[in-house]
This record gives sequence, structure tokens and C-alpha cells, in this order.
Amino acid sequence: MKLVSYLSQGRVRSGVIVDDKYIADLNNSCYEFYLERGEDEIFVERFCNALVPSDMLGVIQAGERAMELISNLIGWVRNREELLLKIDEVKLKAPLQRANTVRDFLAFRGHVEASYKRRGQQIPEEWFKIPIYYKGDPAAFYGHMENVPWPSYSNALDFELEIGAIVYRKGVNIEKRKARDYILGYTIFNDFSARDIQMREMTCLLGPAKGKDFANGLGPWIVTKDEVGEIKGLRAYASVDGEKWCDTKAEDMQWSFEDMISYVSQDEYIRPGDIFGSGTISGCCGLDNGRLLRPGSLVELYIEKIGILVNRVVK
Repeated sequence: MKLVSYLSQGRVRSGVIVDDKYIADLNNSCYEFYLERGEDEIFVERFCNALVPSDMLGVIQAGERAMELISNLIGWVRNREELLLKIDEVKLKAPLQRANTVRDFLAFRGHVEASYKRRGQQIPEEWFKIPIYYKGDPAAFYGHMENVPWPSYSNALDFELEIGAIVYRKGVNIEKRKARDYILGYTIFNDFSARDIQMREMTCLLGPAKGKDFANGLGPWIVTKDEVGEIKGLRAYASVDGEKWCDTKAEDMQWSFEDMISYVSQDEYIRPGDIFGSGTISGCCGLDNGRLLRPGSLVELYIEKIGILVNRVVK
């Protein structure tokens, strides 16, 4: 299934894609579904607000019971035209308006090699030993076709095409072989980067902070893991103003999402609504190509089986 957030009458609502053409509002559909079955109105309102509230973070925090309910709603609502919205007539928002936590990793070897080669250095041995990450702003998300503001303090803006894994179960000290059970699904994650301030920050052995936290592209939806399958080998491309900057496959991941989850959860809880970013797919950012964005640039990112995420940067 594909889970979305969309704008309705000035408010962000949680929804699910039906037959690739429509959006069904989760809370409204749940309400009508149980009223039709003769349930008490007060019970229905409380039940639906608990399992499928209007915000997607709340839906994810409801966990497996929410996912089971949504699966039932999809089959029921596809025959109720009055509850369906045409997807091309709806403004999408980032599927999560606020995450619980954002952790962004450096998983793709080609990107890491390119970064260190520019400095005349070899990849540090430590990168092969543990999955390195930083924590980002959990509320700076922009959805499909939304404008992203150019940060006033930067003159060197870049994008990064990444895969984001969304966690929907709480856990600690998770074995790698069980880690996939904690993943709800995947989305496209665009780690916008102010390269000039990022480089200044990281020379001081901390960060990135202001170099990253101003914006992340997220979307167009969350695709559950059963529809995506294996991450390795998925086609990915990025284009800027209609020009392809990369067209590749997600193949050289040193660290899988299972590795990341297992590592992070050592004596530390992961929680529903956590986002794990893969890091830049090799070659799929301006830094790897010796290029930067310009004010007004239209960035289109694609991941096979997930979709297309488009944002324009506006100064």
C-alpha cells in the first residue's frame, strides 16, 4: 500500500492510495466503514481517532493494528466513489509532516569514495566497521511539487537522492536478522545540503547542522515494504531542469537498513516514526558531479517501485 499526506480545506490529512488513481482519507473512511456496520458513533469516533488519526505520524505509531485496518479499508472504499479523491486533483504534502527522529547515514560506497577522493584521501577504516550517521531536523519536510526555500546564509545549494526507511515498531538491541520486521516501508528522501556552510561546520569535527537542517524533501508517499521488496538493485535517477545528473542502480550499499537498525538499537530505542536515510546513492548529488543547483532549479528524483519526487528551490 501507499500511504500519503494531503491537503484538504487548509489542513493536512492522512490517506491511502486506491487503484493508483484515488486517495481515500483514512479517518473519514474508517468512520464510515464502522458506522455502516452498526457500531456506536462515539465508539467509532474514538476508535478511528486512535488507529487512523489525521496525522500520519499518529497512524504509524498505531502500528500493526492500523496497517491491518487500512488493508481492510482499501477493499471496502474502492466501491464508494463519494469517499475517493482523484489523486491528480489533490495537493500532496510530505507523507510525514513530523518524524519522531531523523538519522541519515553514509551507506553507498561510491558516494563516500568520491567525497574522500576530492580531498585526496582514502576512505577511513572506521567507515567499514560501523554505519555512520547524523541526526537531522525531524520537522523540516517538503512534499512532492512543493517549493523548497533557499537558505539565506548559503551560496552553494545541493540535493542528495536517498532512500528513506520508515520504522513502525519500538525496539532495542535488535538482531540484524529481525531488523526488517521494524520497517513499515520506504520513501524518497532528498537531503538538501548547503555545501558551503556544511564544509565549514565539519572542519570543526561536529555537524552537519545548519548545512542540512533547513529542508528535506520527502515523498511522494510511503510504500510498504511488501510492495518494494529488495532495496539493492532498484533503479534510481536524478534530473535537474530536465537534465539527467545520474541514472544508476542502488547497488553498492556497504550498510543495509537492517545493519543500521541493529547498530542504532544497541542500548537505544528506535521508535515508530523514525526515519533512516540511506545516504546519497552513488553519483546522485551535485557534489559527486562537480555541480550545484541554481535559484529556481527543478529537482526530479526517482526510485524504482517508490515513485517520483519533484521540488523547486526558490531563493
